Amino acid sequence: MKLIYYVEYKKREENTAGPKAPNDIYLISQNLNFKNLTIKIDENENKLIRKLKIILFWLSLFYKLKRNDIVIYQYPTYGVKDAIKFIPLLKKYKKIEFIAVIHDLDSLRIGLHSSSEIVTLADNLLLPMFDKIICHNNNMKNYLITKGFTKDQLSCIEIFDYVCTVDAKCKQNSEGIVIAGNLSKDKSPYLYKLIDSNLGFKLNLFGPNFDESQDLGENVEYLGSFKPDELPKKIEGKFGLVWDGDSIETCFGITGNYLRYNNPHKTSLYLASGLPVIIWKEAAMAKFIQENNVGILVDNLLDVEKVLQEISVDEYELLKKNAMKIGEKLREGYYYRRVIQSCIGRGVDG
Repeated sequence: MKLIYYVEYKKREENTAGPKAPNDIYLISQNLNFKNLTIKIDENENKLIRKLKIILFWLSLFYKLKRNDIVIYQYPTYGVKDAIKFIPLLKKYKKIEFIAVIHDLDSLRIGLHSSSEIVTLADNLLLPMFDKIICHNNNMKNYLITKGFTKDQLSCIEIFDYVCTVDAKCKQNSEGIVIAGNLSKDKSPYLYKLIDSNLGFKLNLFGPNFDESQDLGENVEYLGSFKPDELPKKIEGKFGLVWDGDSIETCFGITGNYLRYNNPHKTSLYLASGLPVIIWKEAAMAKFIQENNVGILVDNLLDVEKVLQEISVDEYELLKKNAMKIGEKLREGYYYRRVIQSCIGRGVDG
C-alpha cells in the first residue's frame, strides 16, 4: 500500500508559529494521516553542517520510502539545489510521485528579470520535476502553461485555508476598513499614500513595522501586531482590504502586478475572521470574491468611500453571511484538503 508523506522544514530555535500558510498545510496533512518527513534546521549551526543535514535527509528517503509512495513538498523552501539533485533519483529508482504546493512563484514575485540564481533554479529547474503541482488560481495556472507545464500537472487550490478556532458569529460588526500584514513603508507603500489622502472612512491597521511617526489623523488607528493564530480574534472592522504596490489608484509595480497571479494570504485571514473583502478588480482573487459574493471589487482606493456610502444594510449583511460561510471552510482546512485529495485520488467530505 502506497503511503503519503509531507516534507516539513523545522527551525529548532523557533518558538513562534512560523509562517501561517505552510504550517496550516502541515496541520491539515497531519489530520489526513499523512506521514511526516522532518528536516531540522538550526540557523546558528555552521553552513556546512546544515548542508550535510539536508543531504542526509534526502539520502534517508531511499530507505524510508517504499516504491510508489507520494511526497508532498511545499514550494519554494530551503535547500533548492539539493532537491534538484535528489528528486530525479527518487523518481527513477523508487518511483516516488512528488506533489508541489506553491506558496510563491518568485520569478513573478521578485520579477521576471531577477538575476537571483536560486529563483532561476527553483522556477526553471526544480518545479518542472514535480508530477503534480498545486497552484493558486487559474491565472497562475495559465501562466505556468505558457512556461511549458501541462494542464494535467496543475490543480488550483482557489484560496489558502486559515486554520483557527475563532467563532466569527460571535464577533460584532464595527466600522472601518482593516489592513493587516507587514505595514512597513517598503512592503506597503500604498498605505502611507492612503493615509495622506484625507480619508473619508476609518482605517484599522494590524501588523508589524508600522511607522507610528506618521500623522494618523482621526480616521486611522494602529491596533498592534499579533501572532497569526490570535489575529482573527483581534480584528475589528467592516471590510478587509486586499491591495499592494506603490499607488492607491491601481496596484502598481512588481508587488502590485503579483496580485494578478497569487492568492494573498490576508484574503484568507479576513474571510476566516468573518469580514467581507474589498479587493483590486484585476487581482486573481477577484473572481473568487465575486463568484462567492464575499466582497466588493474596486479599480482604485479612491472609490472606497463611495462604495461604503452606497452599500445598503441588506447588501452588506448578505456579504457578511457569505463571508462567514467561506470563513468556516477556511478555518477547517477545506480547500487544501479538497485539492490534495483530488491529486491523490481520494474524495473529500463537506
